[in-house]
Amino acid sequence: MTPFRIRARLKELLGLEQSPAPERPVVPRFPVVFELPDGSTYETRAKKEDSLVLASGRGPNPIATGCSDGSCGTCRVVVLEGADMLTEPTDHERRTKKTAGVPDEERLACQTLVLGEGVRVRIINVLGEELVD
Repeated sequence: MTPFRIRARLKELLGLEQSPAPERPVVPRFPVVFELPDGSTYETRAKKEDSLVLASGRGPNPIATGCSDGSCGTCRVVVLEGADMLTEPTDHERRTKKTAGVPDEERLACQTLVLGEGVRVRIINVLGEELVD
């Protein structure tokens, strides 16, 4: 701010008043519980349509990943609760699971998006730990 509000007064006179910043839409956030291989858990909050990988990255033990396009099968999780609050498997996820030998009851966390609350998953591979085949 300048002394005497000169800059603001000039803008008013020239019709250059700043319009208020547009309101950002509120994106719903949902709690997601992650269970680690040792049985301990942590909770993060996921924005609607965040992947499980992204949501886990907000916590202390993120899900390990080996690619960025859902082609490796490293980010495996078991859905314990709230499967109806996650996106359905896509054809791409099904093909990757088949190619990588991922069991049917597991999901690829990078391809699984959060749609609502009540989700609880068990992480198979934790970032920084030895990978499970």
